[in-house]
Amino acid sequence: MNGRLHSSTAGVTRCASWLLAAAAVLLAACSSGLPADSGAAHEMYPRSDLEDFAKETAEPPTGSEEYRIGVGDVLDIVFVYHNNLSTRGIPVRHDGRISVPYVGDAMAAGLTPMELDSVLTSRFSEILRNPTLSVIVKAEAERVVYVLGEVHRPGGYPYKDRITLVQAIAAAGGTLESAKVANTVLIRREGMDKIVGIEVDVKSILGGESIQNDLLLRKYDIVYVPKAAIYTVAEFARQVDSIMRPFLTGWQIRTLEANYEYFRSQPRTIGVQ
Repeated sequence: MNGRLHSSTAGVTRCASWLLAAAAVLLAACSSGLPADSGAAHEMYPRSDLEDFAKETAEPPTGSEEYRIGVGDVLDIVFVYHNNLSTRGIPVRHDGRISVPYVGDAMAAGLTPMELDSVLTSRFSEILRNPTLSVIVKAEAERVVYVLGEVHRPGGYPYKDRITLVQAIAAAGGTLESAKVANTVLIRREGMDKIVGIEVDVKSILGGESIQNDLLLRKYDIVYVPKAAIYTVAEFARQVDSIMRPFLTGWQIRTLEANYEYFRSQPRTIGVQ
């Protein structure tokens, strides 16, 4: 997903402006005593769960209980007392599943290592007495975030350690004139059946008014810059459906009964559908 390429002088100028703006945000964060990767919630958000969402933007360590397995990860399944059943180097396929000897396929994408441990323990309990096993993330797939909507180069952008919302938009060449920058939406999957969107006023971040809202992104996050503000959960769900139709690694595993939550940066908060 390399998106559209723009070679015009105006496009280059906007891209340079976004890069300068991203650098300015980072410098402002340092000069104000705030960490550049601060994920503190803006006081406009009325609910504590939004504050938790903002604070938990950092990527969980690979292999931790919070880390969620993704497509392309490579897993080891190690048995304590049945070494002959241990299987190493199992890839998570594009359908989110892994193939495990003796028990067949199992869904892995979207689960934590501990959750997958429980699933496999239950499956092996059908053929073993008190199986004891561990799921280890041997290798993590390439980290990538997606910047879509009204940007010059929509697509996926790999990163190594960390990337913020503004940095991701800058990598995509900045926004088009038609973009509603103040209504940018950060879209995140939380588990297999929950998709959360949070509106972030990127315009105020660039203006230095709320640099603390330049959130750290997680692998497979989507930064969506719309043409118009999204007001309801139904609108949010439709937008997610439309942008997920193209192949997005890490997002193609989806349940039909997915729950959507959408929160606006205005005092009015939209509930769960």
